[in-house]
Amino acid sequence: LAAAAAAATATAAAAVEIVELQVYDFDGTLVNTPVPEVGMAQYEEATGVPWPYQGWWGRKESLEEPLTWEPGPAYDVFNHLRALPGCRRVMMTGRRSKLAPQVKTIMRHFDIAVDEYIFNHTPHDTYTYKCKELRRLVAAHPSLRRVRIWEDRVGHARAFEELGEGREFGHLEQWEVNLVEPSNDF
Repeated sequence: LAAAAAAATATAAAAVEIVELQVYDFDGTLVNTPVPEVGMAQYEEATGVPWPYQGWWGRKESLEEPLTWEPGPAYDVFNHLRALPGCRRVMMTGRRSKLAPQVKTIMRHFDIAVDEYIFNHTPHDTYTYKCKELRRLVAAHPSLRRVRIWEDRVGHARAFEELGEGREFGHLEQWEVNLVEPSNDF
């Protein structure tokens, strides 16, 4: 009986072997959130007062009503690939951890569910932190054969391509970086 249970467990584990990692950026990729100029104008139009805060990307108000959002350029791809077996899907954003409630609320609004939500909880810039997380994710799944990344920032996409070309990830069959359109470089 114990041998049968062990075999069933091994079979179940093999059935959910993670062979592909899909990494989606949030702003401008999965969801079109307003960039500062657009969002500040939206805010003023809706409230009648200018944006009263310093900064944008670190403010929870940049992810709350009266601002509006729409599906981003990777949204349809995400939904198309949603049923693909053997995948781990993550959302990795440069937004800070303190904004997790707002980001997750917006993602739920668009029925975007991922296996892991990754926020920048480091003192590092977005690219450095994302590279560290990519290394962590690949190391955590030794059965991986493919990594696919969706990104809207031109500089980040190019740098992720270079990262994937290095010997560090030579054991993978595929390292694909998708620069979504429209793309940004801020």
